[in-house]
Amino acid sequence: MALSLGVGHDRPMEDVLDASHPGSADPTLKPDEVALMFSGGLDSTATALALSRTHERVHLVTYRNGYGHLKLDRARARYEDLVRSAGPNFTWTLISTRPLFEELLLKSLAADYRAVRSGFVWCLGCKLAMHARSAWFCLENGLPRMTDGANGETDEMVEQSLLSLSLIRFFYEDLSVEYGAPVYDATRDESRADLRRRGVRTGLTVLGRQLGVQPTCIAGELYYLPYFLLNKPVKHDEDKVAAFFEAKVPRAKEFVREGLRRRGLELDALLAARPTVALAP
Repeated sequence: MALSLGVGHDRPMEDVLDASHPGSADPTLKPDEVALMFSGGLDSTATALALSRTHERVHLVTYRNGYGHLKLDRARARYEDLVRSAGPNFTWTLISTRPLFEELLLKSLAADYRAVRSGFVWCLGCKLAMHARSAWFCLENGLPRMTDGANGETDEMVEQSLLSLSLIRFFYEDLSVEYGAPVYDATRDESRADLRRRGVRTGLTVLGRQLGVQPTCIAGELYYLPYFLLNKPVKHDEDKVAAFFEAKVPRAKEFVREGLRRRGLELDALLAARPTVALAP
């Protein structure tokens, strides 16, 4: 069911599939609130707990690209676990990124693959679609900062490499949204211990991964299968990663502009009202 943005923004939020707190968008800046890209896995759940200690409200956002994303009900269950264990200062929203994912990747998938000769295009294209929708989410809801659960122990994943995280930060910076990965330097054992202390399920640990607590991405599972089974890292050419990402950024930014306009908001006016984001040296 489409959700209403309420008085002043009554256009349907047709890409919002489910939400714990449906209501009106308000772009007024809220410095004590933060957004988090949330799968319900170990790292994003540990990030949610960490953020809840320093923010009045943590907005958890889960995405579905429409192509092999399964068991998304697990993310809502994890949100409910967090509310029970850490209190009510969380919201949860499930959003479809299918239209942008199709534009950024599927329409050019054969050409993109020929250019880089690697399946990373699927994972990184999907992640950029999520980050574009996250920037839109932050801008229309007055949230100064977007975060995710990227962790240094899983940097074999192209979307969690230091190069990709740097490119993502630049993307957000241009849209006056701060970006961070609060548990990047935490060990996953520390995150497991934190969750257990707070009474949050950690799922079954198999080959260093937590099973049964987060949605499944069929394409991602297949791409990284050699690493998970054989401990054989997938190698990524950084020049090709950067070239692929940067070629997609203009369309991703235009998507943000178009989405806000459909809500009755203008990107340039929102950016003028927000503080400039400066990257740390």
